[in-house]
Order: sequence, then C-alpha cells, then structure tokens
Amino acid sequence: MPRLIDHDARNDEIAAASFRVLEREGLTGLSVRKVAEEAGIAAASLRRAFPTQDALRQFCFERIRVAVATRLNAVTGDARERALQALKEFLPLDDPRRTELVVQLQLSRLAAGDDAMRVNAEDLHDGVGGVCAALLDDLFEAGLLATDIDLDLEAVRLHALLDGLALHLLWNVSGDPEDHADRVLARHLDSLAT
Repeated sequence: MPRLIDHDARNDEIAAASFRVLEREGLTGLSVRKVAEEAGIAAASLRRAFPTQDALRQFCFERIRVAVATRLNAVTGDARERALQALKEFLPLDDPRRTELVVQLQLSRLAAGDDAMRVNAEDLHDGVGGVCAALLDDLFEAGLLATDIDLDLEAVRLHALLDGLALHLLWNVSGDPEDHADRVLARHLDSLAT
C-alpha cells in the first residue's frame, strides 16, 4: 500500500529546512540538494516539487508571506493595541521572526538582477506598506490621530521606521528587544496624535 504524504507537513519541513540553510549558509548554500539533506528527504523527491533554485526561492518568499499573514490575522484588541501588535509581527522579536527577516534579506539580494525575485521582494515590501497604511486608517477612524495628518505620508514614514527598527533589532541583541520595540513604536504613534 502506498504511503500517504501530508503535503502541508512536508511543505512546513521543506520551508524550515530552507530557512535554516539560508540563515546558516546564505544564498550560496541554498540548493535543492542541501535543503533535501537538511529536511531528511530524498533529493529526487524535492526536485519534483522544486525543479529549480528559483522555484525553491519563490517558495521561501511565499512561506514568509503566509506566516506573516497568519500572525496578522490573529491580532486582536482596540485600534491602538492592534496597531502595536501588528507592527511587532514584522520585527525579529523571536527566533521564527528573526529567521524570516534573515531569509527575506538574503533572498531580496537577488532582486537587483532577477525579475522574478524582484517581484517577490516588491510584494513583501508592498505588503508591509499596505499594513502600515491600513493600521493608520484604523487609528484615524478611531480618533487616535491628529485630524490634519497626511495619512499617505505617515504610512511611508511608519514603514521606513519599521524597516529601520527591524534591522536595528536584528543586529542589536542587547537588552529586551520587545521592550525596545514597544517604546519606539508607542512613541511614534503618540507623535501622530498631536
């Protein structure tokens, strides 16, 4: 009797193995063979699903998108609490989010010379920008922002702050990163209320 494969579980294993390889060895280490070895599955089996490195790279981008979207969908609370929690989902405040950021940065290096990778990198970037804009819209509707605020400009500023804070937290491991993120993000949102 043939063995049934749980494709979701297999994809989770492949994604986790790909992320570990990218985090440990960078882009030069990401190959179907190395990911298969890391995941403990046959390289031929993995090659059927991912015949090229580009397919594997695009899969990694998609897994980041799905993971972030899943976390964002679980955020609850009033408008301010939702905004703070949602913004923190993009920051490397635990091992999975740190790994996602490292993987995204590794893969995004290819965007300058590869159209498919550029589209994936731009999709992630635009997604973050869209979340920033939506959160500010919610805060504005809740009466928590100044009435004369330029929401489009502030969405760009918030996105830039978030990107910079993510890199800062990635390289600065001293102190409590979550407390630091809370203080920076809360201060920024407070500045938009006056």
